[in-house]
Amino acid sequence: MSGPGLMVEARRVPLPVSGGLAEALAGFAAPCLEVLNLEQPRAVRAAHRRYLEAGARVVRTNTAGASPQRLDRWRMHDEAFIVSYMAAEHAAETARAVAAETGVARWVLGVARVEARVRQLGFLSLDQVEEASRTMASGLAGGGADAIVVESNQDGARLTAALAGVRRGMADAGRSLPVLLTLRYDPLFGTPHRDRVTADLAGAAAAAAGLGIAAVGIANADLADSWIDTLRAVARAFPGPLQVEAAPASPDLAALLGDPALASRLALIGGGRSPDDTGRLCERLRSFRGGEADTADLFAANDTVTVPVRRPRGTR
Repeated sequence: MSGPGLMVEARRVPLPVSGGLAEALAGFAAPCLEVLNLEQPRAVRAAHRRYLEAGARVVRTNTAGASPQRLDRWRMHDEAFIVSYMAAEHAAETARAVAAETGVARWVLGVARVEARVRQLGFLSLDQVEEASRTMASGLAGGGADAIVVESNQDGARLTAALAGVRRGMADAGRSLPVLLTLRYDPLFGTPHRDRVTADLAGAAAAAAGLGIAAVGIANADLADSWIDTLRAVARAFPGPLQVEAAPASPDLAALLGDPALASRLALIGGGRSPDDTGRLCERLRSFRGGEADTADLFAANDTVTVPVRRPRGTR
C-alpha cells in the first residue's frame, strides 16, 4: 500500500500471504462466504486484521467463490461486481490501517477464481470465462487491490480467455496491476497419471510465460501427493517468480526452501487455515531469510492510475 510495489518487494524477499477465511468466518454459518463482504463487513475486516497481525505482508481478498456463475447459485449473479469491489475495499482499508500502525508496508492480492465448469451450469463457454474474469477484475482493481491472482485450470484456451478478461476488467477500472496465476488441475473426465498432471501444468505455465504473468504457482490441494516435483517442472517452463501455497509444517515446503534454484525465485508464500498457521509460516521464512542474501534483481510493478470506477459494459 505504501513504499515499493508488491512485486518489487516480493522479488527482493519472499512475502507471507494470508490463508483461508472459512475458519475465521465460520461463526456466521454462511453458505456463501462472499456474501459476508456485503452483510458482515466488520467481520471480514477483523479476519484480515488477524492475519496481518500474525505477520502476513499480503492479504488475499474474500473472493474465492465470487465469479458470477458461482454467485448465481445464491441468486447473486448481478451482485458479482460489487461483491469483488467490497472485498478488495475491506482488505485494502485494513491493510492500510495496519501498515500505518506498524510502519511496515502491506498489500492486497485480489483473487479471481475462474472455473471451467459450475455444478448448475456445466461447462462455461470461453465468452463466459472472459466476462466472469472481467467482472471480478474490474471490482477488485476498483476496490483497491495491488495485484490480481487468476486461478484457472490447465486448459490453454480458458487460461487465455481468463487473462484477457482480467486485463479488460483492469482497463474498465482505469488501473494497471501485476497479474499472477495459480494453476489448478482439472481432471475433467477422469483421473490421469501423475506424469500427465505434471506435464499439463508445465505446459500451461509455458503458455503463461508469453502472456505477461508476474508470477506463477500451482494449487497444491488439487494434487494427491507431494507437489514439489510438479513445481520444479512448472518452474522449468516458466522463467519468472514463483508463488506457493503451503502449510508451515509441509515437508514439500522444507524441500522448496532447501532447493536454491527454487528458493531464489520464491516471491509469495501462503496457505494454512488460520492466523496461527501464518505466524508459524512467518517463523519458517525468518529462519530461511537468515541464511539467504537478498535478491538483487528487482523489477518495477506497473504504476496505478486513479480514475472513477465504472462497471464493465455488457456485464450483468
